[in-house]
Amino acid sequence: MPYKIETGSEPERIEIKYSGTVSDSEYKSAIAEFIKFNSEKRCLLVLTDLREMKVTPSFLNVYDSINMFEKMGIDTRTSEALIIPRNKFVEDNVKFYENACQNRGYNVRIFYNREDAITWLKQNE
Repeated sequence: MPYKIETGSEPERIEIKYSGTVSDSEYKSAIAEFIKFNSEKRCLLVLTDLREMKVTPSFLNVYDSINMFEKMGIDTRTSEALIIPRNKFVEDNVKFYENACQNRGYNVRIFYNREDAITWLKQNE
C-alpha cells in the first residue's frame, strides 16, 4: 500500500504519508480510508506528507476527493498541512488541491518541511 494513515501528537493530528507511485484507484482508497479514520477520531488537524510520492493523482481525482470531503461531512474547521518536495511540477499540482480546498472553506497550506507544517498546525489547534 503506497500510503499510511495514523495518529500523531503535539498537536493531536491525523498523519497521512504517501510513498512511491500512487495510482488513481489507490488515491481514492486513501481518501476513503482517511474519511473513515477521521469520522472515528474526529480530529481537525491533518498532516499529509507527499515528499516520497512519485506520481501525483489526476486533477479529476483530486477534485473528486474534495467533493467526498463535503459529502461525508468533513468539518470545514479542518486544517491540513501538506509537506511537498521542492519540485515545480508537484507544487503546481498540489497548489490546485490547496486552492480548491480553500475555495470550499477548508484551511489547507503547503510546506516544504515537517517542522514548519507542525508549527502551523499547532497555531490552528
